Amino acid sequence: MSSRKQLDQHTAPPRLPKHAHKKEENPSKEDTEMAAILDAMDDLSLEEAEAGSLSWQLTDVVLQMEQFASTGARLKDLVRTVYEKSLADQNFARIGARLCGELATHEVDGVKLRSEVLTRLQQDFKKKESLHASDSAVYLGFVTLLCELFGVLHINGEPMKALVGPVYDTLMELLSTKSVSDDEVLCCTMQLERIGKTLEQNDPTHMAVLMGKVRDSALGKDTSPFARCLIMEVVERHANSWAPLPQDASDYYNTTLEKL
Repeated sequence: MSSRKQLDQHTAPPRLPKHAHKKEENPSKEDTEMAAILDAMDDLSLEEAEAGSLSWQLTDVVLQMEQFASTGARLKDLVRTVYEKSLADQNFARIGARLCGELATHEVDGVKLRSEVLTRLQQDFKKKESLHASDSAVYLGFVTLLCELFGVLHINGEPMKALVGPVYDTLMELLSTKSVSDDEVLCCTMQLERIGKTLEQNDPTHMAVLMGKVRDSALGKDTSPFARCLIMEVVERHANSWAPLPQDASDYYNTTLEKL
């Protein structure tokens, strides 16, 4: 297990508590159905979501979502709910991306889920600097959702090239502050570990610029030893063409990160 996977399990932002969504005194049928979907999402673990069609838990949630989205208006409401929940909870964003991936081609009344999600991403991408400055936690959720969607949304078996530039730009923005936080470095390096190879295959020039920014972050006077260790590991992964590191190197980073 890589050190980043261990961090993913132990230091990821806490999930929102179950039943955290607003309760209506006299809920409509639609509200009741949406509340049931939210409960099912809360019960879905990342491991179950990543198992895809092999997970009956994921299949059950996707089925509930399909049944709910019986009209274009309902589909839009469903996308809004998953999107807002993902931005509010970075950890859920990874699950939300997989739910969107499973329903990417779902279309009702001329409304397609994938298009609705991409429209929302585009709207927030245009204001990424202000979003980052005003609420870094929400920005982490946005970056995570965008990167995870890049990893799961494909057209004819190929990643969506239209997302390559935005993914690079949001990761660059993540490292744009003078004092980069541990959470920002963790988010950036974790996503690079997951999608770095695909990103570089699609735009190697942009990857060279991003990795230069990553190295610069390690030199920041306020960058913590924890963040520097994460950066060292991802730089080594990049030099190794994103292949897993040898066991001794992986053990070194595991042990070091546990001590910091």
